[in-house]
Parts: sequence; C-alpha cells; structure tokens
Amino acid sequence: MTPRGTLLSARFTRAAAPLLLAALALTACSDDEPTAAPSASTSSETSPSASASASTSESESETPTPTPTPTTPSVTPTVTATPSATRTATPSETPTRTTAAPTTKPPAPEPSCSAARAGATRTTGMSAAAAAKARKIHSAAKACDARTLIALAQADSTGLAGERAPSAIFTSSTPQNFVALATLLAMEPTETFDGTIQPKVFSERYAQDEAEWDKVVASGLLTRSAADRMRTNDGGYTGYRVGIAGDGTWTFFTTGR
Repeated sequence: MTPRGTLLSARFTRAAAPLLLAALALTACSDDEPTAAPSASTSSETSPSASASASTSESESETPTPTPTPTTPSVTPTVTATPSATRTATPSETPTRTTAAPTTKPPAPEPSCSAARAGATRTTGMSAAAAAKARKIHSAAKACDARTLIALAQADSTGLAGERAPSAIFTSSTPQNFVALATLLAMEPTETFDGTIQPKVFSERYAQDEAEWDKVVASGLLTRSAADRMRTNDGGYTGYRVGIAGDGTWTFFTTGR
C-alpha cells in the first residue's frame, strides 16, 4: 500500500470509530428497555392526545372482540305417556241379505205323448176292482203305451169301435185314441146296471143335461158345433166313451152309433 493510501485508511478509521461506538451503545440500550424512545421528529408531529388515541385504538384493535356464543335453549324433554292399547271389539259381520234374481225356468219340453196333459183319474162311484183297472188304463193311455193297452183289451175282450182289433186302435198313427181314452177316464163317471161309464152325458139320465154337454165340450172331446149337430142328428151323445164293469172288466172303448 502507498503512504497516501495508508494515511487515508487511518483517517477513515478514526472518523468511523466514534460512529461504531455510538451504534453499539444504542444497540445495548434497545436490549435493556422494552420501548424505544420516540424520535424527535415523531414527538414534534404527534400530540400526546393523539398518541393516547392511537394507543387506545391499537389496543382495541389488538384485543380480540369476544364473539357471543349463541345460547341453545335447554330443551326439557316432554315425557308423553304412551296410551295403553285398548282392545276394540271387532263388530261381527252382518250378513248381507242378497235378493236372488228370479230365475226364469225354461219352458217344459213338449211331451212325446199327446195324451200326457190329461188330468188325474176320476173313480167316484167305482168298485175297488173297477177303480184299479181305470187307473191302469189311464196310466197307459197318458204314456201312449200301446203294448199295455193292447194286452189289457185282449185280456178283457174289450169291445172297440168298428169291432176292430186292439192293435188297430192303439197305434202310433192314431194318437187321438190315446188322448180320448185318457180324457174320458179323467171325467166323473156315472153308474149303470153293470158298472160305470164316462162321460155321464152318454147315459139316458144325463142325455139332455146342458151342464154335462158343456163338460164334454170343455174337455175337448167335442167342439160346440159338433155337439149341437150330434144332439140334432143322433138324438144324443155318440162320441168317445168308455165302460168298466164292477168286477174290473174293461167292457168297451168306442165311438159312433
């Protein structure tokens, strides 16, 4: 180093030494005192009241404002009494009365025998044997049972119209004979010297009885006009008729004079 440089260094050192000592002193003072002394410029610019306000504001700003804690109202549990189960009687079911719709019966089939609609046997005034024979003949006639009627007529040598054989009278081609026989046995008989006959108008006693003629017409054996002609031309009843003797013999079944 040159002598000039040495000289300058020594001067700088002497000039800086006091400054360095002052700095060290200040550092020591700041460590001992909690608050640094305000500088002259600060003191001249800030009034004591302002400093106090600032300090107060600073303190207030630094002091945390307590946040109000929301108060949860205490809930007092309400004890609700559970009602005991009440047994309710179940009402008995009331049966509903249902009105059944009226059922329409199908029409009865037409009977296979045209004599099936004849009425019941009339046996008033007959002997027991005659009544039994009348019922047997009547049942066979209503059923159009030709075999039974033929057998009965043959057994009793029954007199038939035109002196014909029973097999010629009771056939499938002569339904009117079954109808007439069943109808006659459903009419009230009248007594004769050897048994009974039907209808009553065939006897001499009732030959001119208007009521008995009306019964013949009502039974279907004759029409009104046929009955009038018969009375005028024949002098009495000459239509279908049947006779049974007291001992039960089937004496006749005939028509005409």
